[in-house]
Amino acid sequence: MVQQVKIGILGQEYTIHTKADRAYVEKVAQYVASKCQEAQSRLHSSSLATVALLAALNITSDYLQMKEAYEQLVDRIESKQEKLSSLMP
Repeated sequence: MVQQVKIGILGQEYTIHTKADRAYVEKVAQYVASKCQEAQSRLHSSSLATVALLAALNITSDYLQMKEAYEQLVDRIESKQEKLSSLMP
């Protein structure tokens, strides 16, 4: 069921139409808001577009770093699994 969830980011209110759980949407919005506030505190510009772009770049960087770490972990697990399998009769 699609629901409306109101969120606030940088003093702006947005209504999200989603099938996702309300608590999840709020958690995502809180993360985005914190990244926007972090970006805004580093910039001398108050342009919402500039702040949003920097926040998006930071979020993407975080995601790609976590994805790489996850892929390395999966590779290590698969390697260990293969070694264990080769030891079994």
